[in-house]
Amino acid sequence: MRKDNVLGLAGAVALAAMMAAAAPALAQQQSPTFDDLVSAGTLPPVAERLPANPLVVEGDSIGQYGGTWRMGMNGGGDNGLIVKAVAYEGLVRFASDWKSVEPNLAESWEANAEATEYTFKLREGVKWSDGTPFTAADIAFTVEMFHDPDYAAASWIDNKNNPASIEVIDDYNFKLTFPKPNGMLMDELASVNGTQITSLQKAYCSQFHPTYNENAAAEAEAAGFSSWALHLQDRCAWGWETIRFANPDLPVLYGWVIETPLTANAARVTWKRNPYYWKVDVEGNQLPYIDSLDMRVSQGGVEELTLAALNGEIDFQERHIATNTNKPLFFDGQEAGGYHLGEVIPSASNTLVLQLNFSHEDPVKRELFRNKDFRVGISHAIDREEIVDVVFTGQGEPFQVAPRPESPLYDEELAKQYTEFNPELAIQHLEAAGLTETNGDGIRLMSDGNPAKITVDVISALRPEWIDMLEIMQLQLAAVGVEIELNNIDRTLFYEKRPGNEYDAQVWAGDGGLEVMQDPRYYMPFSDESVWAYRWAQWFNGTRPEIAEEPADWAKQQMELYNQVRASSDPDERTELMNQVLAITKEQFPVIGVSLMPNSYSIIRNNLKNAPESMFNAWLLPTPSATNPMTWYFE
Repeated sequence: MRKDNVLGLAGAVALAAMMAAAAPALAQQQSPTFDDLVSAGTLPPVAERLPANPLVVEGDSIGQYGGTWRMGMNGGGDNGLIVKAVAYEGLVRFASDWKSVEPNLAESWEANAEATEYTFKLREGVKWSDGTPFTAADIAFTVEMFHDPDYAAASWIDNKNNPASIEVIDDYNFKLTFPKPNGMLMDELASVNGTQITSLQKAYCSQFHPTYNENAAAEAEAAGFSSWALHLQDRCAWGWETIRFANPDLPVLYGWVIETPLTANAARVTWKRNPYYWKVDVEGNQLPYIDSLDMRVSQGGVEELTLAALNGEIDFQERHIATNTNKPLFFDGQEAGGYHLGEVIPSASNTLVLQLNFSHEDPVKRELFRNKDFRVGISHAIDREEIVDVVFTGQGEPFQVAPRPESPLYDEELAKQYTEFNPELAIQHLEAAGLTETNGDGIRLMSDGNPAKITVDVISALRPEWIDMLEIMQLQLAAVGVEIELNNIDRTLFYEKRPGNEYDAQVWAGDGGLEVMQDPRYYMPFSDESVWAYRWAQWFNGTRPEIAEEPADWAKQQMELYNQVRASSDPDERTELMNQVLAITKEQFPVIGVSLMPNSYSIIRNNLKNAPESMFNAWLLPTPSATNPMTWYFE
């Protein structure tokens, strides 16, 4: 399992040099689909399309060109499938075992002792999908855009507490500088967030910016946009915004380029191979092996995608379809469907996280939700064994939101506290929180005389089992006098309610079970995903000052410690500091978990080779992309 550290800087430089020295004499072979184009002079020979030192990627076996990888999107907003399958191309990347950081678009890097300056050397000769050279000027343009007040989106680049600045040394060398130490930068760059800085091609995207095109505002208006910034966002976007995959003219650095774009009415999103892709196999064959990707856009939800997989119409996928309910169906259907099941190891700690809004507009609910006794009472009222048995067929165990057992930061006391099903103890804590009176229905009354009722926002289309779990929890909590109302909504509204503070509680899965330091959303007020302390997180990050709220003292202490985690380049020191953050989490108990997320599975077509039989499922480590799909092939 991955530990929360990175390959030492000296080691990373040495590894990059070793890989370059060990690269074979390249045969520089290409897909037959390009032969006629090269012969006609429409496309340069493969030797001219590859960089001087292409990245050599090793699969289990040398593949063959051809075929289409079929998968399914759950509606038109499912950009996550694209990110996890196609768009993971940053300066560096995590190894597929999640233990180290490896070179990617950057051949090498080094940092000063204070971790405030990082110098990168790009892979010389890499080209965008339109054949334009990829250089440090593209990186500098991207940094400039992130700092532009009309265009910027919150990221590690324009972080208000420690923003990045850039110095271009030459075409292939540049330096990132930070006002404060940034010891976790390489982790950030290797994650999905690192793709932000390699998103924008200056030659294409600068045409929409008034600094580079004096007619940008007029052209934006003519195109139907109220500002040049909105026009630029529509044409380019950054990193992994959904809108980014709606423009087939946008040059990219991926193994495949958009052919049929993601639009509101798209039935399919298709991709074709990138003739300028800059990776090769160990024999010098240009990757990828697979010709094209076909992502069917399902408006029928998980059920439609499940049927497609059972019918053998999906070649590799775990996203959406790999539910616990579906597992017996997929297991029994392997022979008829021509597929088999792979192992998927989740990074998430928990099957469901109940987040009560600590900044509720109603002062009575705000005070109640912040009361630890109230949260402990709810936790003891949940019969987790019943939920595990009924919903997950016995897979998993009672578990709070905590680092997974595989993590070096695992703390059994944190993981198991308040997981005992004990209604009598639950009532004691609820009464200690002030809920001593009940109405005629047996529901406890808050200090204003209103019943203790929690409306929980949930997206059943994302994880159908959440509804099953919450319906069981409804009955269990009603038995101790707390009413739960389910509010099943779509994903767009789910997110839109957060800035307006229009929610009692929301549920999600327990991210941060393995990537504890990179995504401590449930351990402290860290990001927009810290829904329980959304307004505290704005205060921490210096974002949305109009709604930011000063946190409690214990949360401020966590923030001070975490800023030290971010600053340190010493893995042991970071671990010790993060343990102190988690100790406060254990004491304060901000969110409520149900059960440990069990291992899942993937669907793998039997003739698909080099695909992983075992892989992680994470967002920051975007799988399957981290397992090198460019080396997969159909036998």
